[in-house]
Amino acid sequence: MTGRGDGNRDRDRAVTVQIGAVILFGFLIVALSTYQATVVPDQNREVEFLHSQEVQTDMVELSSSVAATGRTGDSAPATVKLGTRYPSRAFFVNPPPASGSLRSVEPSGDGNVTLENLSVMSSANGEAADYWDVPSNRNKSTRFVVYEPGYNVYRGGPATRYESGVTFNRFDGGANLTLIDQGVVEGDRVTLIAVSGDLDRSGVSTASVEPEAVSTVSRRERVSGELDVTVPTTLNATRWEELLADEIDDGWVNGTRQTGQGRVTIELNDSRTYSLGIAAVHLGSGGAPDRTPAYLDVERSPSEMTVDTTREVVVEVRDEYGNPVPGTAVAGYAPEGSFADGTTATVRTDDDGRAVFEYTAGGDDATLNFSFATEPDDPAFDGSAPENVSVNVSTTAGTGGGGGGGLTLVGDATAFDGEDGNDVPGGVSLTVRNTRATEITIVGATVMPEDSRYNGLSDAATGEGRGRSELFVSADGTAGYTDVQTTGAQYTYVTGRGRSLSLVESREERAYDTNSQSFVDVSTVVAPGGAVSVPSGADATVEFAEIYDLGTDTATAVNMSNKDVRVLVSYTTGDGKRTDEFVVTPEPPGTGDAGGNSAPTVSITDIQVSESGGSGNVQSVDVSFVPDDPDGNLDTATVTVRVGGTQTDARTVDVSGQEGTTVTVSDLDGANENGQVEVSVTVTDADGATGSDTKTEDEA
Repeated sequence: MTGRGDGNRDRDRAVTVQIGAVILFGFLIVALSTYQATVVPDQNREVEFLHSQEVQTDMVELSSSVAATGRTGDSAPATVKLGTRYPSRAFFVNPPPASGSLRSVEPSGDGNVTLENLSVMSSANGEAADYWDVPSNRNKSTRFVVYEPGYNVYRGGPATRYESGVTFNRFDGGANLTLIDQGVVEGDRVTLIAVSGDLDRSGVSTASVEPEAVSTVSRRERVSGELDVTVPTTLNATRWEELLADEIDDGWVNGTRQTGQGRVTIELNDSRTYSLGIAAVHLGSGGAPDRTPAYLDVERSPSEMTVDTTREVVVEVRDEYGNPVPGTAVAGYAPEGSFADGTTATVRTDDDGRAVFEYTAGGDDATLNFSFATEPDDPAFDGSAPENVSVNVSTTAGTGGGGGGGLTLVGDATAFDGEDGNDVPGGVSLTVRNTRATEITIVGATVMPEDSRYNGLSDAATGEGRGRSELFVSADGTAGYTDVQTTGAQYTYVTGRGRSLSLVESREERAYDTNSQSFVDVSTVVAPGGAVSVPSGADATVEFAEIYDLGTDTATAVNMSNKDVRVLVSYTTGDGKRTDEFVVTPEPPGTGDAGGNSAPTVSITDIQVSESGGSGNVQSVDVSFVPDDPDGNLDTATVTVRVGGTQTDARTVDVSGQEGTTVTVSDLDGANENGQVEVSVTVTDADGATGSDTKTEDEA
């Protein structure tokens, strides 16, 4: 072969290599293109999906921050990562970074939270109704907060929305996924947060949002279950009913209904009461709602006073959301009697929005006027205007415990434990002396703990009498009581004006049921003898059993030892009705008065029952007991007989000088009642200290 032939073979070999390289390069281009078209989008879709999960968490934290700011007033900043960037790629191309937007938007149509049939029960004088009865005042504007993604690949990424206390995802097909359940109704708590402000952030970076507290839920009102709450929402009534399923099952919510486009009404349970709180929170720029005083309410005031006694009248300034406004000047006017500096006074509200006026009663009934906006001594003063209140105080003659011609306090008041099944001395007992020259007749009494948290009164025991009735009064061989016929978890409700009980007439009193968490009206039962007569110079014992601290669903017995209590005793004389007022601090049980007096004791030793023939009906009862007193100053013993739970007789006898001896009281009336015979004996010493014993016929 020639050399030319060898050269041709080399050239053929080079061409083959070039062709192979081109083919390999083509494969590489195809692979890179396939990677760019399939793998890169999939990886970017994962980046966007992970961002979607992250931003949903951010929105949950933002909505929680809004709620916490509205409830506590402590601003809790939150961040929302608006968009995301893709990882850098050397040989491949990414789309622009995925951005997103965070905006506050107005609800379509009527964007107000609306309260219908609102009745505030915790307002002492009903003054809150002057404001809330105006329809426009029951509408509070609000806005939604919406995050919308701008993903390049993850087309199914949801928008996340915060609307009327609910945070949820909304997908393109209209499906919704709740991230945080509704916070409007939670048991007996109704909480509404009105959102304001212009929030408009977009891009890829992280947005920092700091909610601003405009009005915080520092004061809740007890309202009736007739309340209907309408909220703006893009969720329908069926979805809201699903969100409220637990409250519906527990009886707090009756149901929901669609109220026009974009509005759902939540119907509460008419038979229950609720704790209502409204907050306002501002996001972003724009003007926040003006938190100016909207109305004046009465927190505590006396309804009846004795001439020349001094009591506190407490009014509270509220904003349009019902929350206290501090630092507001409130003017007061007393046409009768006076404040600390005369007939007019100006007091600035404290951190709780309260202005405290010290009022001293004059000789006549008075209507006290208060306002933060007008002159309260203006003849044209309108007490029904929201910015004004009027408090009526009736005045009776008397000494208030300070001199002759009325009732005076004898010794120290004492705390005692009634027959309520616990060992907490929640009862209050005091002894008063008639210093008038003529007999008086006690017709009722009022108890008012100085601490407003102590708002319940209940003997929590069956039957009537001392330690078994809310009010018990005894003097000179007679006894009377007022028993509020509560059952189960019901407690007589003590308002800021106290609780007045009548010895002479049965009537309905307001009570609170901690089981149903609602207010009810309960009848009272009074002793057959009604009022209690107190001869001139004689002593009378006035007792309340027992004081409780009522929560929404709890009742805690209060140890009344060393707790200040205001007691008003009403009585009739030959020249009309009078009321004397005493502020007492009960000594612990058994400690007696400040001079070292010891409480007396008594033990029932025998009960003899006489029946009418063989009928089993009790005709009469004889009771034997042994009283004792370490100080040797026994005074009286009151024997009370109950047959089948019904009091049939009560008699007070003189036991002075009979320490350690057996005393028998015969022929106590059984009233021909049928049932178990139970006897209570209460002994009182000359300093007003008491001791008692209760036994059935079998126990004796």
